Amino acid sequence: ASRIYNPDREGRNMENVIITIARQHGSGGRLIGECLAKKMGIAYYDKELISLTAKKTGFALDFVKEVEEKQTASFLYSIYAAATVPSVYEQARNAQFAVIRELAEQGPCVIVGRAADCILKNFPRSVHVFIHAPLDERIRRARDDYKEPMDNPERALQKKDKSRAAFYNTYSEYPWGDIRNYDMALNSSIGIEKSADIIWDYVKAKFGA
Repeated sequence: ASRIYNPDREGRNMENVIITIARQHGSGGRLIGECLAKKMGIAYYDKELISLTAKKTGFALDFVKEVEEKQTASFLYSIYAAATVPSVYEQARNAQFAVIRELAEQGPCVIVGRAADCILKNFPRSVHVFIHAPLDERIRRARDDYKEPMDNPERALQKKDKSRAAFYNTYSEYPWGDIRNYDMALNSSIGIEKSADIIWDYVKAKFGA
């Protein structure tokens, strides 16, 4: 269910290092995450988390995807939900968070989105990254690379980011995009591969590879 790349000599030294990537829509965070996983020779998880959660819960793939995109009103709502009988939405979310923790415990990997940095906040060997980019570049990538229809590009990106922030802010002490959540924030306008190289260099410096 995952993509696992053959490790290079340095990658084999990265015992159980976890990198999480949060990102603005259109910033290329998904592409950077996959490129980084290839360089490190470790597993990469993005949309694969949907199928893994569906398998764990027995819920349909479309339902799990809907849960990911559904906004939750507030952190107070999550406290209320935890104190009552969990809805099917909460059950699916909790299952996905359990999947993320299990994957982190199994071995080194890159995980994109899904508030993974919140779930793995206290994981001992982790690096949490936020990817951002100038608006014009994000519009270009969403339109040309992702082939998304955009009558109002700026509004479309704002809507995507608002949805991600609403999901994230339910589980985080600090707001989505707040630098206090991450080890580093990176402007991806330097390019996908160069961005991956910078993260890789940081990982090696932090863990003494």
